[in-house]
Amino acid sequence: MAELNALMLNCTLKKSPEVSNTEALLGRVAEILHDLDCATEKLRPVDYDIPFGVESDLGNGDEWPLILEKILAADILIVGTSIWFGVRSSVCQLVIERLDGTYSSTNEVGQYPLYNTVGGTVVTGNEDGAHDAAGTTLFNLGHLGCTVPPNADCYWVGDSGPGPSFIEADGWNQSAYTRKTAGWMAHNVVHLARMLRDRPIPPEGNTVPDWQGPKGEGPS
Repeated sequence: MAELNALMLNCTLKKSPEVSNTEALLGRVAEILHDLDCATEKLRPVDYDIPFGVESDLGNGDEWPLILEKILAADILIVGTSIWFGVRSSVCQLVIERLDGTYSSTNEVGQYPLYNTVGGTVVTGNEDGAHDAAGTTLFNLGHLGCTVPPNADCYWVGDSGPGPSFIEADGWNQSAYTRKTAGWMAHNVVHLARMLRDRPIPPEGNTVPDWQGPKGEGPS
């Protein structure tokens, strides 16, 4: 059995089994994680029936709880997203909004449920937007309770305008920077996950207050 486990959410707009460039880069990161004795599972939220909202279970066939169960069981959460119009995908935004529902519950010591989960992100696309997508997503994960290590983002972007994406451009072999950041991220999320497994964040000073905002909205 692997020492740790990582859940990789591919927030592509493409349903399985359509080819996804983001999944291809996530797969490269997964290979490094496997070498570090970390098991991985990849899934696409777009394959599930997930309505818009900020609660953990909206009922009426909402399949978000199936994904949330996997998120809460993971040592590492890696959010992958494509870039559209310079920002992260709408599916990624939906995932973050649904994770807002975790503010309505706590772990066994009274912290928000994502405490002691390590966060990272993978981004693919053409032109610009990688820093914006990664920065916003990593801030959101930290705000939700995840611990984010240094160099927790890995990305690949192509040339300006329409053109080949990650797979067609052979982005993995053509970009030493992408390979380097993939290695940094994988090693850092695993290192921090091991630290938190052995010494989780103590609850003193960061348990959920008696007062909660509307619908469990977290601190701001």
